[in-house]
Amino acid sequence: MLTLIPDEQLSEAVFNAVEDGAYPAEEAIVSAELPSSAFDNLLGLLDHARAEVKTSIRELSKLSAPDIDGWVSQARQLRVDIDDSQRLSEEIVALAAQGKDLQAKADDAAGKVELLRGEVVFNKALAGTLQQVYDLRYTLDTTQAAVLKNTLPEAIALVKKADRELSELRGCENTRLADLVRDKIADLRKVISETLIDQWNKLVHVNTEDSTVSLRRGTILEIDNVVSGLSALGLLKGRILLFRKAFDNVIVTPRLRPKGDGTTASWAIDGDDIRISGRTSDTSTEMLFADIQSMISYLSSHLPSSVAIPLSEVLLPGLTSRLVTGPLSSSVPPDLDRIPAFKVTLDQVLRFAGFLDLHGYQGKTNLTQWADEAPRVWLTRRSEVALSTIRQLLIRGLGDPRTVERVETQVITRNDNMFMDGGNNDDWNADWSDEEVETKQPKPSSGVASRNNGQSRGANAVEEDVSAWGLDDEEDNHGTDMLKDKDKDEDEGDAWGWGDENDGHNDSKSPQPPPSVNPAPERNGDIPSEAPAERQVTLRETYTITAIPEQILEIIVEVVSDAMILSQSHSPPNPVAPAADGLFALPGLLLSMYRACAPNFYQKNISGNMFLYNDGLYMAEKLRSFAEHQARHSENLEIEADTSALELFGKRAYGKEMESQRTVLGDLLDGAQGFANCTEHPFAQGCDLAVSSTVDRLREVHRQWKPVLSRSALLQSIGSLLSTVINKIILDIEDMSDISEPESQHLTSFCERISALEDLFLPDQPAELDIQAEAPMPRTAVYTPHWLKFRYLANILESSLVDIKYLWTEAELSLEFSADEVIDLIEALFADSEHRRRAIGEIRRSDKGR
Repeated sequence: MLTLIPDEQLSEAVFNAVEDGAYPAEEAIVSAELPSSAFDNLLGLLDHARAEVKTSIRELSKLSAPDIDGWVSQARQLRVDIDDSQRLSEEIVALAAQGKDLQAKADDAAGKVELLRGEVVFNKALAGTLQQVYDLRYTLDTTQAAVLKNTLPEAIALVKKADRELSELRGCENTRLADLVRDKIADLRKVISETLIDQWNKLVHVNTEDSTVSLRRGTILEIDNVVSGLSALGLLKGRILLFRKAFDNVIVTPRLRPKGDGTTASWAIDGDDIRISGRTSDTSTEMLFADIQSMISYLSSHLPSSVAIPLSEVLLPGLTSRLVTGPLSSSVPPDLDRIPAFKVTLDQVLRFAGFLDLHGYQGKTNLTQWADEAPRVWLTRRSEVALSTIRQLLIRGLGDPRTVERVETQVITRNDNMFMDGGNNDDWNADWSDEEVETKQPKPSSGVASRNNGQSRGANAVEEDVSAWGLDDEEDNHGTDMLKDKDKDEDEGDAWGWGDENDGHNDSKSPQPPPSVNPAPERNGDIPSEAPAERQVTLRETYTITAIPEQILEIIVEVVSDAMILSQSHSPPNPVAPAADGLFALPGLLLSMYRACAPNFYQKNISGNMFLYNDGLYMAEKLRSFAEHQARHSENLEIEADTSALELFGKRAYGKEMESQRTVLGDLLDGAQGFANCTEHPFAQGCDLAVSSTVDRLREVHRQWKPVLSRSALLQSIGSLLSTVINKIILDIEDMSDISEPESQHLTSFCERISALEDLFLPDQPAELDIQAEAPMPRTAVYTPHWLKFRYLANILESSLVDIKYLWTEAELSLEFSADEVIDLIEALFADSEHRRRAIGEIRRSDKGR
């Protein structure tokens, strides 16, 4: 229910809100509506408030009335001042307008004055220009008259004067008048130049057809006038250069450049002419310097100094430079026999340099520098000849191969297996390899017994025979350690002993020299009571080299001999003696040249890399022996680093060839496609072709390398390639998850065909061998890593579970295969059965008990 509020109360609330901004405290008043009847009371309140305000204002006005009167009087005075200021400003504006009119009139008058002044200046300048043009025209007319009278010095001076007057003609540079004057001066200069050049050509004449140069002086005044005229016009330098070129082509070059028959042109001076008079076989430096001196005297006597000196500055430096690079370089002997003649040449060079210096001519520096650097020049010549000889040797080809022998003496104890009854004493040195000499590794005194009990006593003896030479380091690795990737690192070691091949993964099994010579244990482990007796034996082996090494060695020996001669004291002193140290370094440069060029030329031979291997090692061996002998006489020869580099170069060639052959064999075996489905067409034909191609390839490589490599290097290289083949076959067969009986038979036949390569490893037998003697045993296992594992694999493929279990427990299958490998093969070969499970269990138990 709304509460009714009286109009007076509402009006008063509104008035208070308007007057004081007070907000009503009662909610009823706030929410009440303002009726129109309350407006009268509200207006009354407003009128009353207005009346009170007026009354307050009047009271305040009465109190401030004196101040207001002062303000009013000041405002009136300000008004008067404003009016005065306005009047003054109007007067100022009027005066300013009058000043502008006066200024405009003054500016107009000043412009007229400046115009008149400009006219005066222009008239004066025009008069001066016209006078200059008149003078220039007079100069040109005078010049033309002088040209017509052939008074060239006067004409040249007038042309220069005309140029100067034209340059002083300011303001006319781009006018038609200036262009006409320039054309006139150019025409006059051209006429004068043509006249001077024509007179020069008459005085200095070069006849290329007759190879003659004529210098007709005429009168001294005449040639001097021509030279001064050409110099004044800036043409003298160009004429001198043209004459130098023509003189060089007609006279100098034929004298300095001998023909193929060994003759050279000869000069003849007849009065004012110098010409090519014919050919002479005297190409000595003495005659050459005499001719050049006569030529210089001829030029000096027939040309004024203003021409001769500039001509010598452009002619003689080039001439002496060509002397140095041509005749003088050719006169440098490549050996010591002609050094006395070379010393005479040096004296002639110095005398000629003194002649040039005496007459003030240039070109002395080239000659004196060449003479001072005679040792370096001779050394460079000697190096060029030696390097060219090396290159020519290689270009001519490998020559006729020759067989060389390597000999080494070793101390071997009687306990070595080569002295055992079962050993093959006749062939004890058949497996000696070149690396035994190069590496200088000490050899263990006793052998390591063979692990293959299935081999005969003779085979054991063969393996034990080579064990003391570091060949037993090829311990078999299991599983994936047979990857082909390691073959690249084994290349260099293949021909240097098997001990180098396992450096990365079997260092502990590399043979180490014992601290003392101890008796080798017998097979039952007992130590013999007697100390082993030592025996000195000589190891011999032959291999084939080309004709190149001997020729290179001859060159090196000759170079070192000359260096030794130069390093000794001489009386009188040798002019090239300081080159001794550089000559000692020449063998290294020759070997570097050989290493850089040899691969390109050896590739033409099918066994080029193996020849390169033999040649490198042969030269390295001979150079070491030569260096050791030479060290007793001089310590200046430092060739060990180059010898080692040459040795490494040969090994790299061997490794490159081995890697190439491994790639070929790997590609051939890839045709078998892992021997999967080897009993089905067409996979069976692919497998058969891959195996046949691989066998044929190995036999072909053996045929190619047999005449080149030593017996041991040949067996080691072929063994390494065969190892690559069998490793891949082993991995492919082990990767087969299921092998049927027909597949097993085919795989066995493939293995047997690969095993037939054993005949490549038979030891050499004397021709008179008794036919009833025991057949020699192949040494395949010695030179082919994992060969026994491969043979065991062939046995596993055709064996029963009982046989496999016997091989594992009683034989030495566990030395070649891991238990997991054998188990995988059993699971692939045999179906799941109680017998297979029992066999697998026994293999695992026996493997844990080891």
